[in-house]
Amino acid sequence: MQQVADLLRQAKFEIEDGYLEVYSDRDKLDALYKAVRSLGYEDDCRVEGAIGNCYLSLNLSVDSWPVQTPFFPTMRDFWQHVLRKGMPDKFYILDSQAFSGQDPTNSDIGSIAYYLEWRSLLFSLKDRGGDDGSDSTFLYFISTEKGAKMYEVNPRGIELEQVKEGFKGVGENKDVAHLADMIAISDGHQKERRDVLRASLAELLEEDRAESSIAWLLKQGGRLRKKYHENYDVYLHKFSVNKLLSEIEEKSTDYISKINDSISSSQSKAFAIPGALIAVGALIRNPELFPLLFVCAGLLSVSLLTFVANNIHCEAYGALREQVQRSLKRYEVIKNEDAVRVSAEETKKKLLGLIDRAIKRLNFINHLSVVVFFVGLAYTLYVSPEAWSLSRKLLGDVVGFFGVIYNFGFSAGWLHYFSYAAIYSKSNSLVSMAK
Repeated sequence: MQQVADLLRQAKFEIEDGYLEVYSDRDKLDALYKAVRSLGYEDDCRVEGAIGNCYLSLNLSVDSWPVQTPFFPTMRDFWQHVLRKGMPDKFYILDSQAFSGQDPTNSDIGSIAYYLEWRSLLFSLKDRGGDDGSDSTFLYFISTEKGAKMYEVNPRGIELEQVKEGFKGVGENKDVAHLADMIAISDGHQKERRDVLRASLAELLEEDRAESSIAWLLKQGGRLRKKYHENYDVYLHKFSVNKLLSEIEEKSTDYISKINDSISSSQSKAFAIPGALIAVGALIRNPELFPLLFVCAGLLSVSLLTFVANNIHCEAYGALREQVQRSLKRYEVIKNEDAVRVSAEETKKKLLGLIDRAIKRLNFINHLSVVVFFVGLAYTLYVSPEAWSLSRKLLGDVVGFFGVIYNFGFSAGWLHYFSYAAIYSKSNSLVSMAK
């Protein structure tokens, strides 16, 4: 398009009856015709006129071009085309001599490009609307702290002068392009960034204004970018806190489940104690010695098994206590987040309290099993003279056994003493003889 623009700049032209009449010398018009043909011009035409007064007629109708003629009489005509169909790839505006690929970009073209960036961003954030027909309004249903609300933005409800006013110069369009790039990133937070940008847009649309929404927004590119980053930082801050609180809650639930499983297991073993009590009740019906001894043996086994099982649970609780303290310690050292630290401390206190109470209940079950055994043993001795006599005999044998051991140790001590004295005496006599 640069070649076409240079040739037209050196020529005179006018539009008449849908034709672009270009006046120049033959060589330039031939070059212009070749350049126009390279743009897709499909009509056959030739340079006419005498030397020094040549002209070239280019048909501007749609039939002469594959899609759309790149020539627009005025900037307003170009603007109307942009509103309907967007920015064309190749264009030349006759009255302002602005064209595609121009460097530096014409200020009016820059304003229109800025408007299109805004329209593309708003389109990507909309919930409904924006049809190609007469209803071009974008609808947004945005939830805020005040509740859900509908917002409307009609990107076509603006004049070219308002677009020029909204575009303040170099740098303003970079804000909108930056926001578009942020929500285009495909990662785990893409939806969250889009929601934050929609909420920031809603904050701007809530403000009082005398002009249309789209005209107002064109002036707020920098503010929207700033609001987005502020709101996104707040979101990330809250997200991190909520994530940590959720982790603490999950750990609390997991540990409580482990404690409950252990308590359920210990309770199932504690059910043997009522069975032992039933066995003690059987003592009343049968006071003979051997049945009583079998019942006492059963009570003893119940007591030992209960002790062993509950001691294993107590050791597991000790390990669980260390695990709770270690896993929640990293949350307690977070100084900047009181909610996280307080939640971690309260959770640890609650879990350690559950563990302590569970250990106390296991110790109570242990003591109860011992009491049941001794109750059965005492009752056996009380109702059975044979058991009493047998117990006295066993006690006497035990005492006698330990007495023999004690006496043997005492005798062995004296034997050792006399042996040592004899050896010492003999050694002294040998020393005397040597002298």
